[in-house]
Amino acid sequence: MFPKHKAHDKLKAPRGLPGVFGNAMKDVRRGAIFALLLLSSGCAHTSPPTEKSRITEYLDPQTAMTVRVVSEPFVYGRDAPELAVNARDYLSVGAVELDNMGKHRIFLALVSWSTIDRARVGAASPTLPERLEVQTAGSTREWAVTSHHPRELGAGVAVLEPPVERFGESWVELRASDIRALAAAPPDAIDVVVEGVRQHFTLWRRGDAALSEFAASLPADIPAARGRRRHVGP
Repeated sequence: MFPKHKAHDKLKAPRGLPGVFGNAMKDVRRGAIFALLLLSSGCAHTSPPTEKSRITEYLDPQTAMTVRVVSEPFVYGRDAPELAVNARDYLSVGAVELDNMGKHRIFLALVSWSTIDRARVGAASPTLPERLEVQTAGSTREWAVTSHHPRELGAGVAVLEPPVERFGESWVELRASDIRALAAAPPDAIDVVVEGVRQHFTLWRRGDAALSEFAASLPADIPAARGRRRHVGP
């Protein structure tokens, strides 16, 4: 009833299948090679990650001025043993640039804050500085404070936010060359004059990288009221 197969008969694949499988495998290989080429090409042309800028730039919503400010200020501290033993007064010091429709001005902002609880000890809030003195390269540079009200200068939003509530701000206008000089040799201490009395603040936290980046971004020079130079030493 059923046809008999000879012993030497072999099973044969239907015609055409080997060609189909072969072509499919070739397509797979081509696709894999193409994907590898794309991957290697992408890796070769991918830009290296850039370092995050240490300068914050924004449009002030209150004054419409463009503000550029260092994100890592220097912080200087001063002991006040007559008020507290383990607490100090501080100054956060950072460079700020204000751009009013192409008119640029550069400032050093000094933000006054303290970890001393003056209310507990019955002491008044500290008076803001009138003058800044910085010693560099054997001489002392002196600058009068331009304003204690940055809103008048064009900075409506507070800058250099301290870890506790600020007492106030003292802004000193500088030249681009002054900023570059400070970035080249950041002072380990600064003096401020308050009601005719000099107060000495020593370095507590550095901000070299941010100030150097800020200085490098400035143009050749931006005019400002010059600080007086007083020679120190022989």
